[in-house]
Amino acid sequence: MKEEVYENLNKPNKVILWVFIVILALFEVYALLNKNQFRYDSVVMLVLLIGVFFIRKKIMLHPLHFALFGIFLSLHNLGAFGAYGLEPLGMEFDFYVHSYFGLVSSLILYRTYSKVGYYRGWFMIVAILAVVLGFSAFHEIVEFLGAVTLGEGEGFLFIGVGDLDRFDTHKDMLNNFIGAVVGLSLYGIYLYMNDKTNKKKKR
Repeated sequence: MKEEVYENLNKPNKVILWVFIVILALFEVYALLNKNQFRYDSVVMLVLLIGVFFIRKKIMLHPLHFALFGIFLSLHNLGAFGAYGLEPLGMEFDFYVHSYFGLVSSLILYRTYSKVGYYRGWFMIVAILAVVLGFSAFHEIVEFLGAVTLGEGEGFLFIGVGDLDRFDTHKDMLNNFIGAVVGLSLYGIYLYMNDKTNKKKKR
């Protein structure tokens, strides 16, 4: 029964995979034609997309969460059009990307821990926040190594627009954390409302 339920989720995941493969491939074509350094980022984003798809069964990936993850990868690649130099609503574009990553990661991790994990209650929440911050720290380390070895340029492997603030790493990790807290809060509200609806139906 569990396998049958998951197969119903697996079909839309395959569709979502191909939709975002096409989108990210278009980003790559644009970057190559314009000799844009985001061509490296597009390849990395494709690897991440396909990587998450391959572990979908182990993490019980929901199609909605996979689609949100694909949107995150696409948002990051908007940097090819100079998005990281923009400040929508007075906030750096980088703030939205990092916060959104934290939100999406927390949704995926909450579902994973709920379905196949051993943690429960508040410890599970703490574990999810710790993992999100771990992802964030790993990203910052890769970004630092790229800046040291490759120098100035565009994309997360180089140092450029949006990276020159001395508190950039601190802010990025804080934004990931904020996004994760928002994501967990939204998941909590959803579960509460769903539980309330089910209790009403049983009456």
